[in-house]
Amino acid sequence: MNDAPETGPPPRKVRSPGWHAIVIGASIMVVVILAALFAPLIAPHDPYAQSMLARFRPPSAEYWLGSDRFGRDTFSRILYGLRITLWTALASTVMAMVTGTAAGILSGYHGGRVDRWISAANDVLMSFPQMVAGIIIVALLGPGVTNLIIAIAITTFPAFYRMARSAALALRERDYIDACRVLGYSDLRIVSRHILPETMDDMIVIATLWLATAVRTESSLAFIGLGAPPPAATLGGLVREGFDNLLDFPGLAIWPSLAILVVMIGLNLMGDGLRDANDPRTSA
Repeated sequence: MNDAPETGPPPRKVRSPGWHAIVIGASIMVVVILAALFAPLIAPHDPYAQSMLARFRPPSAEYWLGSDRFGRDTFSRILYGLRITLWTALASTVMAMVTGTAAGILSGYHGGRVDRWISAANDVLMSFPQMVAGIIIVALLGPGVTNLIIAIAITTFPAFYRMARSAALALRERDYIDACRVLGYSDLRIVSRHILPETMDDMIVIATLWLATAVRTESSLAFIGLGAPPPAATLGGLVREGFDNLLDFPGLAIWPSLAILVVMIGLNLMGDGLRDANDPRTSA
């Protein structure tokens, strides 16, 4: 008689609830980023070359998505527009993350007058809707990619500042932080070794989510003429150009709009997946 205990099947590994969203979103963004990086190799035409003989061509083997009123290839301009839009969104989000995280940790860790001053400035900035603040800043600085990056970074700053400040306020009261002070650690060492690493996971999740917002803001500002000046191609600028001939040639506005939609879906899926994976309530 065999008295050996019965063994069941090995336990299944439980994947993070956001795993599928991360994979789908990352796959979309890999394709988009590769298309933007290799645009000079993929684009069938020079995106800035004009030909009055090729105006408003329908989609064909020569012009895959048709051509605009100046005879420029729409598909090529979308590829090059992706480069400017993605760069603007990435640069502005990184700038906002670095400055917002630094200011939030400084404010939350030190408290007192520093906290009051920075928080007051942040409250003033938050009192304006993001688009309104972006329009004001770009109007003051002038159109252009660099000024657009600065404007989006300023309007995105509060999201990172609030999260970093909340984390620093909670962490500075922990016992191990008090022990570090007793041992004579400098504030810089405590922040860089203990507080900053504890906040980085949340900052990366927020950055992924706000990348989609940055794409939307850049496209919206470009649509109203506050983006990169012509003849530079941006997705929002292409939508605006297409609207001038929307009834007769709707594809000129539809194709770049779909490109914006695909980018935002990819970024939102990644951000939502990272947020769910980082949330202990959903990963338990």
